Amino acid sequence: MRRVLLLAGFACAVSVAGRVDAETTVIYRCTDAAGAVTFQNGTPCPAGQTQQRRVVEMATSMPTYVAPPTAPPAPPRVPLISTLQAPATERASTDEPPPPPPALYTCRVHDNTTYWREDDTPPLRCRPLPTVGIGGLPGMGAGQACEQVADVCTAVPEAALCSSWETRVREAEFRWRFAQAREQPPLRLEYEQLFSTWRDSSCGPGAGVAPAAG
Repeated sequence: MRRVLLLAGFACAVSVAGRVDAETTVIYRCTDAAGAVTFQNGTPCPAGQTQQRRVVEMATSMPTYVAPPTAPPAPPRVPLISTLQAPATERASTDEPPPPPPALYTCRVHDNTTYWREDDTPPLRCRPLPTVGIGGLPGMGAGQACEQVADVCTAVPEAALCSSWETRVREAEFRWRFAQAREQPPLRLEYEQLFSTWRDSSCGPGAGVAPAAG
């Protein structure tokens, strides 16, 4: 019998030694004279209470997750129009004046939102139509329907062309800088293209206002 106990104790020691990374805690179940039961972590029961002791093996804590470093967003290859200062952006004198900016159109969608466009042939878009379902009631199994409509585009007058182009570039910068991270790359490229077009035109910084027609 003594040999059996020694072997059991050795096996237990080997088992504990094989789990050096595990943590244990002792839980005490205490019952007072009135039968009320409490549980204590690591602290034995007060004198006079019935005590049950249990060793609990706790899982080792997982290492704190550290997110991999992310590359900072690529800066634009052109200046920010919101930070331009006239003395620092004057155009170098050349023999040929810069060309005028491309034509610009203000287009209105069927929901009355507007946007800029460089031609007056926007693609068709689907305008939702009201539908009815069973019994002529909306929402009762009603499907979806729409009609193809074109946005209404109006040419920007020549006198307002420079200010409209500048506004368009500023709006593009705003959309890019305040967009979600995953949406920023294409918006940044759009801003770079619009800024370059505006900068290299007769409306660009340091070029003054566009020449009057005729």
